[in-house]
Amino acid sequence: MRAPEVHTTDVRKVLTGLMRQHGPKWLCFIRSILGNRADAEDVLQEAVRRLLARDRSLASEDQVRMYLGRVIGNAAIDLYHLRKRERLRRIPLHESMCLTTAESDPHGFMEQKETSLRQDRLIQLIREGLARLPVKQYEALRLTVLEPGATSIRDAGAVNGIPYSTLRHRTIQGLRMLRRFVRRTMRKP
Repeated sequence: MRAPEVHTTDVRKVLTGLMRQHGPKWLCFIRSILGNRADAEDVLQEAVRRLLARDRSLASEDQVRMYLGRVIGNAAIDLYHLRKRERLRRIPLHESMCLTTAESDPHGFMEQKETSLRQDRLIQLIREGLARLPVKQYEALRLTVLEPGATSIRDAGAVNGIPYSTLRHRTIQGLRMLRRFVRRTMRKP
């Protein structure tokens, strides 16, 4: 005997029960892939949105659970690969100081060279720190700080459709994480 079909109106009821029963387990699974709770919550929300957007009815509660599980896995892997591609790109930082030739003062030249090496090391650490940031915080920094034509947080949020408070929070968190990484790494010998 065949199980009764779960129609679109019933999917919400079934989904509520499934989220209560399996939601924490799914969040843990997604977090193990992405390593970030906020991204895991976003993936789970996107999977639920995809399920609700589906206009066909499903055969049973088990089929709803299986379909949602597949959507969750695919969305998590998609976001993982997107983040991996984002981390591979490099940000060109313009270096304002160049050494030309040794001048008549050897001490001044050595001091200038030492300063240049410190600046190069700092630029390298900033690049590494930016590559380690979560995608959303990196994007917030890119929109508000890094791009040559970076505008205010309010303007950048309006142009890109991101709420002001969200963009501000992500920018502040990104700067804090970047600062912590640079300080921690500079202390190491």
